[in-house]
Amino acid sequence: MLFSKILVAYNDTDLSNKALETAIEIAKGSPETEIDILYAVQLPIPTYTSGIIIQETQDKLNEYAEETLEKAMSKLSGLPNTIHKHVVDKQPIPAILDHIENQKNDLIIMGNRGLSGIKEFFDSVSHVIVQKSPIPVLLVK
Repeated sequence: MLFSKILVAYNDTDLSNKALETAIEIAKGSPETEIDILYAVQLPIPTYTSGIIIQETQDKLNEYAEETLEKAMSKLSGLPNTIHKHVVDKQPIPAILDHIENQKNDLIIMGNRGLSGIKEFFDSVSHVIVQKSPIPVLLVK
């Protein structure tokens, strides 16, 4: 068994679906490998916004996240592997880093848009994860 617990950062984009497909291919060869699917949801809200609006918006985002993860789960349904889905109320970078620490993952698979130059440093979640992750990161283009 190459990896025992894989984390896939997922949001139903083309790149995250490719990352999920990569996890599926790895898992097919190793039925004892667990897969965690993570969707990070956090709404940056100005402090002057009404609490009711914040809660309603957060509820809708959480509902969307659950629906999105169900799509991923349906793609994984043919695998014998143990699969866990996680919706967390954090920005993606701390969500991923906290998750691997708390859940003891040993591989992260995520999409990479291929940003370069200054955009890579300011807009790339995958760039930061590669720099800060204590475990291997497999980037899928």
